[in-house]
Amino acid sequence: MPTKDEHFGTGLGLYGHDRYEEALLELQKAVGADPQFADAHLAIGHTLHKLKRLPEAVEAIKRAIAINPQELLYHTSLSTVYRDLGMIPEAEEEMAISHQLQRGW
Repeated sequence: MPTKDEHFGTGLGLYGHDRYEEALLELQKAVGADPQFADAHLAIGHTLHKLKRLPEAVEAIKRAIAINPQELLYHTSLSTVYRDLGMIPEAEEEMAISHQLQRGW
């Protein structure tokens, strides 16, 4: 039986080959094996973004942020999805958080 990391790796590989529906299934298996797998939630968000399922992408990325709020990439990713939804104030707020986190390094 594949581990969460194997599902994650397979999902990323499929994503890299533009096989987003298949990638999503693998990434969801990774999260099923470990609901606290923040990077897998982020990857689900990116995959949903590619599939133009933007509200779902927002929720997936928010789950990643809830697990690890200090990861600036998560906030940058959420900003991008908000931008594509036309939610500019929210996009700017997330980008500001990302910049604050970057300065904190």
